[in-house]
This record gives sequence, C-alpha cells and structure tokens, in this order.
Amino acid sequence: MPKACKRLAEVDFPIAEVSKHAAREKSIRHGHPSTLHLWWARRPLASSRAVLLALLWPDPCDPLCPEEFKAEARKRLGTVGCNPGTTDTDLRGALLRFIADFANWDNAAKPLYLEVSRALVKAAHGDEPPLVVDPFAGGGSIPLEALRVGCDAFASDLNPVACLILKVMLEDIPRHGPKLAEELRRVGAEIRKEAERELADLYPKDPDGATPIAYLWARAVRCESPNCGAEIPLVRSFWLAKKAKRRKALRPVVVRPPKSSRELPRVDFEIFEPKSGKEVSAGTVSR
Repeated sequence: MPKACKRLAEVDFPIAEVSKHAAREKSIRHGHPSTLHLWWARRPLASSRAVLLALLWPDPCDPLCPEEFKAEARKRLGTVGCNPGTTDTDLRGALLRFIADFANWDNAAKPLYLEVSRALVKAAHGDEPPLVVDPFAGGGSIPLEALRVGCDAFASDLNPVACLILKVMLEDIPRHGPKLAEELRRVGAEIRKEAERELADLYPKDPDGATPIAYLWARAVRCESPNCGAEIPLVRSFWLAKKAKRRKALRPVVVRPPKSSRELPRVDFEIFEPKSGKEVSAGTVSR
C-alpha cells in the first residue's frame, strides 16, 4: 500500500457504535483479558481493535488504494453481512460497518470475523505483516488486538507489573494455552496449602470449629470508668454488609468476669442479621 494513500481513519470512523461497544466492555467479566490482572489505564479492546483496522486499511475512495485490496474486500465483506455494493463509496461504508460490528464483544472471537480482518490486512500490506509498536502498552489491549488481526507487535512499559501482564497475555497464554491455566492452578494450590500451614497460628479456629479467613482491625482505648477498664474498639460502623439479602452486622457484647476475679471486662462481638438499621449500634467514633 503506498504511503501517500489515505487510511480509512483519515476520512471516516464509526465512533458512535464503537463507543457503545467499548462502554459495554466494562461490565464483561467472563473471558475478558481484564480479569487476568486489573490495570487502571487499560484501553477497551473494542476501540483498540476498531482503530487499528481503520489505520491499517486504506480508504477505497482514494485513487492510490490498491485494487487487490478492493477486490479482496468485496469478496470477503459479504460473508459477514456487510454489502460491499458496486462503488468505492459503497465499499467504504461496508468496511466501516464491519469495523463497527467487529467492535462488538459478541463478534470479537468469531473465526469468520477474525479471518476477514486478517485477510484484508494482508491484502493491504502484502505478505509481510505490518509492525505495531506500543512503547507504553500498559494492560496490553493494543498489541493484543494487533496480533489478533494479523500484525506483528512490539510492546513494552516502564512498570514491571505491566511488563508481567504483557508477557503472560502476549507470549505465555498463546504459547501454552489451557496447560498454563492448569499449571497455575496446581502451583496455586501448593502455595495455598503451604501458606495455610505457616499461618495457622495466626488464624486459630473459633470455638465452633470455624476458621476465620480475615480480621477487622481497629484501634482501642481503655474505658476510664473505675468499674470497667475494658478495651473499647474505635470503629465508625458495626455494619459488615448492607445488601438486601446479605445484611450482616456486629453486635457488641460486654463480658463481665466474676466479682471475685481480677480480670477486667472485655468486649466481644456477635455476627447477626439485622432486620432494620435500628438494631445496629452506632459506631464508637464519628470520624
């Protein structure tokens, strides 16, 4: 493709449809690369995929657009429901329609869409795949989509966490596939077993035999009353969960030792399901 030939993104782009699909990605969890590791600046796959194709493909209305690309586009686009029409303007519209449809998460992994996108990238650039370079790749959305549509990709980042994400997502997962997940589960189980053994003393079983999985820590002050002296935890709220079907809260219970004992009173807690907020005691501090 001649360098002087305009790219599709220079003349038009289906921004409304792509934006809609990119926004939808935020609510997708199962099977999405974002579940591999959270990254605060991850680019949506939908927009990354769409922009890459719009930059890699030429505008069919440009006089310098290769005829081979037009012919391949007319042959391929009809297979995914994008009518290429008879004019170059019709073909441009079909390419934009494909980009918008391919941005949809439901179509992102369909073999036919991947095949069409790769074939058109090859038709535009020949047998040598174009190289996409992302020196600050972060969560890896851009290089991942570049590889999926048939490009070579170079990705790096200054953050070592990002580099680990990139290595796993762009190298290890494609190379090892499901075996990598199985190995991670096996190693993770071994680490968990060893951690449970080493941390057992820090998580003693409750009187009912249950094993705590976490602690809620709070600063404490000693009651200044001469008849008390118990340690009072400083907490703003005794609520544990406020969801409709999972309402849980703590109920403070003062345990007083026998008068003959020299032990001081102490504050224990019970977990209960309050029917209303009035049943939950106010916190011991307000800020």
